[in-house]
Amino acid sequence: MPPRDRLPSGAPLPSPDRTEPLDRVVVCGAGPVGLSAALTLARAGIGVTVLEKGDALNPESRASTFHPPTLELLHEMGLADQVCALGLEAPRTQFRDRNTGPVATFDLGVLSSDTDFPFRIQLEQNKYAELALAELTSGRWDAEVRFGWRTHGVRQHSAGTITLCVGTDEAVIDVVSPWVIAADGAHSAMRTSLGIDLEGETYPDEFLVVSVTDPIHDILGDVEHVNYVADPDEWLVLLRTPDHWRILFPVQGELAVASTDRGVQRLLRGVADLGRDWDVLATSQYVVSRRVADTMRSGRVLLVGDAAHQNSPLGGMGMNSGIQDAVSAGRRLASVCHGTGPETLLDEYDVLRREVATEYVQADSHANWLVLREPDPVRRAELQADLRAITADPVRHRERMMRTAMLDAVRTHL
Repeated sequence: MPPRDRLPSGAPLPSPDRTEPLDRVVVCGAGPVGLSAALTLARAGIGVTVLEKGDALNPESRASTFHPPTLELLHEMGLADQVCALGLEAPRTQFRDRNTGPVATFDLGVLSSDTDFPFRIQLEQNKYAELALAELTSGRWDAEVRFGWRTHGVRQHSAGTITLCVGTDEAVIDVVSPWVIAADGAHSAMRTSLGIDLEGETYPDEFLVVSVTDPIHDILGDVEHVNYVADPDEWLVLLRTPDHWRILFPVQGELAVASTDRGVQRLLRGVADLGRDWDVLATSQYVVSRRVADTMRSGRVLLVGDAAHQNSPLGGMGMNSGIQDAVSAGRRLASVCHGTGPETLLDEYDVLRREVATEYVQADSHANWLVLREPDPVRRAELQADLRAITADPVRHRERMMRTAMLDAVRTHL
């Protein structure tokens, strides 16, 4: 078995070829969340080593929305200006009915007195990861990133250190560290090896994301950069990024059939019949779950991002909540390492961030899913009438924006 191969579930960890002590925090995973955690620690004066299984950053775009409070945190990390310059400013979000058109438009501009960033920035997560990596490895911080180092799990978890089993192309290495932040994704080897369960369910719909170069704003005429389109049979989401549009479709049944070239074009013709094939750049498909780890702290290991919770992408909260996890974990752990705060800060992290995952992220993204697919025409009309009423009421409009922009969650649960 090559050392970097993923181990089968339940397989014993391979014997180490050598041991490497690291008197610094180890972050598992160099995605947006792991790099944010590492940069938070490094800027606080904590030495950090990031272990990434891939030979380079993941080039997939995946998430593409940065909410106002996340932009505030990136500003503290020195990255907000670059993110805003590269990204597309999107202050408004439109809710549409697939048959009748626009229903309500929500405007983050109502939060101009609450944040310096009263808008979303649309920018693919891989571009943010490149910015974060460049800053982390700029030479200004005590930080390093090791590519091609796959964490297989926890070898030993003692009172003062963690021993990780890590595979490279050449060897199996036991890495010994005082603290670990696990940002190794939805299939987290760290979470699995610690025996931490994910509680929740998997959605009946599988999601297909299609990236196109066709100008949807010209084709449909009355869309915003972010659009949620309700339909009881086939709802969808239209998102603009700096380089292209992304369309998210729910797919039931055999996803492989729907994601063929012919199947993709059939779905796109349902958005608009161009009299020709759409110009498709890429497609991706995935299963969506709403699950939360039963704990986000196990001794000297903190779980962040998808390693700790997964949710529907409706609302763009996944990457945002993950980056917010990373900053919360990094700040609190830095305080503990410097001796300026007690370890109970890490217990608070577990409580607060799991509350965000369940009471904000999962609750709101699941509510969005239910509204978009509501089958009862009477109930659907009531929901849409309420959306219109919210935008017409300044107080309710601001309250909704505070919650959906995640400002409420960050103000009280970071």
